[in-house]
Amino acid sequence: MLVGLTACGVTEDEAVRLKEGQTLSVPGVPLEGCGTLGCLYEGQVCMEVFFEYGRSPAVCVFTDVCERLECQTQKPGYKCTLFDGFPGQVKCIERDD
Repeated sequence: MLVGLTACGVTEDEAVRLKEGQTLSVPGVPLEGCGTLGCLYEGQVCMEVFFEYGRSPAVCVFTDVCERLECQTQKPGYKCTLFDGFPGQVKCIERDD
């Protein structure tokens, strides 16, 4: 469960939301904050998730997290994307692929 959110810097075009019935994590793996050395499970990355109500704290998610998210915007061409960094970012951008 996400404990705190910050409201800075999330636009409607960047915001993601969970698809119905989905969670940020996968069954059997708890959603945890990032440690100073990263994440415990192989395949996880440390990310801030850009929700419509603000950025999540840095949490450990698997790299397929966008399969469980959708873009808040109704504009065509926007897709959930992971951005490198520590923490990285999960947000929507306009893409041609």
